[in-house]
This record gives sequence, structure tokens and C-alpha cells, in this order.
Amino acid sequence: MAFLDVPRHPCAALDGAPVPLQLKSLSAMSAVYGADLHALRAQLPAAMASVLQPLAWRPGRGLLGLIAVRYFEGDLGAYDELAVAIPVGRGAMPRLQALGNLFHRRFEAFIAHMPVTTPRARDGGTRLAGFPKWVADLRCNEGGGWQRCALHEGGAAPSVTLACRAAPGHGPARELSLLSHTLLDGVPVVSELRLRQQRWAEHPGGDGAVLTLGEGALAEALRPLDISQRPLWSQVVPQAQALLYAPRRLGAD
Repeated sequence: MAFLDVPRHPCAALDGAPVPLQLKSLSAMSAVYGADLHALRAQLPAAMASVLQPLAWRPGRGLLGLIAVRYFEGDLGAYDELAVAIPVGRGAMPRLQALGNLFHRRFEAFIAHMPVTTPRARDGGTRLAGFPKWVADLRCNEGGGWQRCALHEGGAAPSVTLACRAAPGHGPARELSLLSHTLLDGVPVVSELRLRQQRWAEHPGGDGAVLTLGEGALAEALRPLDISQRPLWSQVVPQAQALLYAPRRLGAD
């Protein structure tokens, strides 16, 4: 059975459009940085704080992920997206739970910010699962061996720029599950994105990505997190597909 060939059902939040949403063609890049653990914990809504904890990779330091995605074809049309995500774990031993997830290629994060380039993408994400989306000026390009996604917030220079080393990627294709935590009408929910990476390339260590903060609302929101200068890990995914499922209440799974 083809990856996208799964049963779908009408979703009232999307005026009867079927879910899971099919995201038929996309490319992505992502990087994970170290950040201040206390500051990350303060980003979690109070309704989630008793269940979720930011993952610590060493004392006082947690993880912060930035993911830039270009959706070329899918149920929400073509658009670009920049997500700021805080990897989290559940229960008394969140790192142990996260290690179990990693074994099953499952990753879990609170979505803190998610600018997108079209009203259709914004409305679909906010109505379906409360994703913190707003329409923004995102400019994505590739050159000089790097892929870039820059958020412009009114100034001549970008507010936030993520750049990752370009690579053609390779197989074999692999499937992952991304569990995104958001608030839907004040209620904590978790949505699953099933991702099939057809071509991908990873860059462990600090030379695969560069994050630049300028002037703007998102840059000012990120600056107090004390983000490390160099990434811990980065990845480019030149070719992928995805399915976005309707959310469940946190704790109902």
C-alpha cells in the first residue's frame, strides 16, 4: 500500500475536508540547538506543565529545534513554514520515555511558533489543532552550498534566518512520527505527523547549520532562551511526503 493511501474521514473543524491531511510533496531542513532549560520550561503552557517536560541533554540545558518546510503539493496548497519546537518528554523520567520514542523513530515536541506564508495554511492549522500559525514573509532559497529560510518582520534585514548545508540526500526511504503538542481552544492536544523521507542527509555536530537572530518579534522571543552558537545536529530532506492526523487530547493516547 502506498504511504498516502490510508483511510480518511470528514473533519468538522475543516468544514468536512478529509483527515489525515495529505501533504503529497515537500522538502525540509532542521537543526537542533542547546538552550537554557529553565527558559524552555517557562515556554510550556500551564495546562501542559504537569505532564510534559523539556528534554535536558546536560544540567541546565535543554533542546530547541527549528524546522523549515516547503510544501509543494497537498491539501493545504503550496506554502512555506518555519516551526520553533521544544522537544519534550512525559512522566517522571522524560528522557527515558524519549529514548523509547527514538527507538521507534517517534519524536515529541511543543510547538512554540509557526509562521507560514498563506492564509489557507494558517487557517487549516489553527482550526484543526491550534497550531500557533500566522501569515508571515518567509523567503526560502538555496545558493553557495546552503539552504536558507529567512523570516522578515518589516525591517530590511531578516528577523530570523536558518541556514543548513545543502545536500542531494540519499535513501533508503524511512518513516518517522512527529508528535506535536499545541493548545486547541485552551485544551492541550497532540497531533501526529507521519513523515516519509524519500531522500535525506544528516549532519551531526556543529557545522551543518547556522541560526541568525536579527531584529523582530520572533527574534526577541528567542533571544532570552540563550541558544547555543552551534547546532548539536542538523538535517536536510530534499524529498518527502507526510500525513497530518486530527489531534487527540493530551493524556488520551
